[in-house]
Amino acid sequence: MSFSSFEEALNICMNAGEGSKEQDEALLYCLEYAPDDLKEQLRAILRHSPAGHSHHDGCGCGCHDEE
Repeated sequence: MSFSSFEEALNICMNAGEGSKEQDEALLYCLEYAPDDLKEQLRAILRHSPAGHSHHDGCGCGCHDEE
């Protein structure tokens, strides 16, 4: 899935089904382009979401970083 802006991805994060593939992809996009403080909040959400469990150590999204 591609996004034209951070705002578009953020809208999908907020409105897509909880733990859905669309939400997961939007979260990853937001992690890349969000301000640093928001990135930390998104990483915490991803770590605890069902979609985050499909990631692996070293995937680069920060989902397995220590809290």
